[in-house]
Amino acid sequence: MLSSEVHDDILDINEPHLFDESISAMNYYEYTPQTQANNNTAGHQISIVINNQDIYLLPSKSYLKFKGQIRRADNDAVYAENAEITLINNALMFLFTEIKYELGSTRLESINNPGQTTSMIGYLSYPDDFSTSSSLKMCWTKDTTNNASSVKYAASVNDPAAGYRPAETATFNQGFATRRGFLFSSDPRGCFEFHIPLSHIFGFAEYKKVIYGLKHTLTLNRTANTLALYKADGINDGKVDLTEISWHMPQIQMTPEYLAGLRSIIEQKVTLPLAFRARTSEQTVLPQTLNFTWRLSVTGGVEKPRWIVIGFQTARINTQQQNPACFDHLNLKNAYITLNSERYPMSDVMTNFARNEYTTLYDMFDNFKTNYYGIDALVGGTQVNVAAYKSLFPILVFDLRKQNERLKTGVTDIQVRFEFSVAVPADTTAYAVIISDRFYKLASDGKNMSVVSV
Repeated sequence: MLSSEVHDDILDINEPHLFDESISAMNYYEYTPQTQANNNTAGHQISIVINNQDIYLLPSKSYLKFKGQIRRADNDAVYAENAEITLINNALMFLFTEIKYELGSTRLESINNPGQTTSMIGYLSYPDDFSTSSSLKMCWTKDTTNNASSVKYAASVNDPAAGYRPAETATFNQGFATRRGFLFSSDPRGCFEFHIPLSHIFGFAEYKKVIYGLKHTLTLNRTANTLALYKADGINDGKVDLTEISWHMPQIQMTPEYLAGLRSIIEQKVTLPLAFRARTSEQTVLPQTLNFTWRLSVTGGVEKPRWIVIGFQTARINTQQQNPACFDHLNLKNAYITLNSERYPMSDVMTNFARNEYTTLYDMFDNFKTNYYGIDALVGGTQVNVAAYKSLFPILVFDLRKQNERLKTGVTDIQVRFEFSVAVPADTTAYAVIISDRFYKLASDGKNMSVVSV
């Protein structure tokens, strides 16, 4: 039997339908750097500025557009049709060492190692069906093996039961093949256009409100091409030629009554909250040892760490035959966080990757989407299954939301403690993403807005 609430609702055929006409238009405007001449100069800062104007912007819906081409580094030639080389998953983010966002004169967020940082968050966040042709618009098709191979079938083999049939290769990488197929379908080969949502990079994009009358500055620090390309043995090194970078920002136009209401708020010198879950990132080179303690830095006071996400990589950033979009488990045995000696999780999570004993770590990984976004795992789980977690994406997730009251006056010491079953290999780096509460205020002097720290 239907509840009375549902019963009344479905029989109320006279209920009027309400249309929201508060926004009369949302148009995207393109902003570019002062020059595009240094888009491919390692170490160059590429800045895109939206100056203070009498407009209402919606940064949460903005995106970056990248146009370019991959070519051979030795002679600038287009690759042969059968060359096994392509951009890595999430490649555009690996072209920069740092990306920062400034609002007015305040730096809201700064992301170091944006390639590894956004990759880890993406593997945790995006749904099962995201790694498809639709996600290719942002160069996101996750790898399925640790190989630079688009060859799916080997020569036919003789099967007594079915005769001759093609044999699928163990090295075939579906993500590699999809990205390569897209790049090599252009004329000339290797050309691309990708759109990267601001939400892919910054936690600030969680702030879904319009922002009036402030200067917005996006700065990208360019690095070399090594990390963004992935190739098979015997293929010449490539380069990424970024011919165009632009920032597409929506401007909101609203009906007169809503516009008058917003202007009244500004004229009355109202202070507005600006809060979001910020991302910061750190890295460290691990010594060749069985035990290691890593001290992380997070501002105390109003900025509380809520999650810490960690990934390891061994020898993945030195040549284009290595793939920095994937991670390594390092035969991790145990790991935990301490905040001023308060431990997370409280008990050991003992793992043995050789024996496939890592389900608890996978659960911590898989639960992130439900806990962070409030999405039921049955509706939209992660795009990483249990087997792929071990071989490609063994990312550690520590949930720090439930903190002791005495920690709420300011975190002064954050340490990550690792134990490994075998010594850490040489050339191994650990990457950490700290997701923290961050609070600002938007203050008005009656005419102009400014960002104020809490």
